[in-house]
Amino acid sequence: MDLNGITEAGAVMQNLPIGLGMNLAMNEPAMKGYAALTEAEKEELIMRCRDASSKGEMQQIADSLVPHTDISAIIEEADIL
Repeated sequence: MDLNGITEAGAVMQNLPIGLGMNLAMNEPAMKGYAALTEAEKEELIMRCRDASSKGEMQQIADSLVPHTDISAIIEEADIL
């Protein structure tokens, strides 16, 4: 669907932290991994991204979205910190 030049995917991307959105834009497997998450997992991931303190940490979060990567390790790490 396209509404005044904003696709549904574009609307979703607007709600992401800029660092995550940029990482996903450059990493198609990570973007597919993000798309496969449940809404609850996406919210948890977005909160983790907002707490990221460095570009490297944001990159690590995005890389964790590549299929066959365990995202729960990233989420659990946030709970420890």
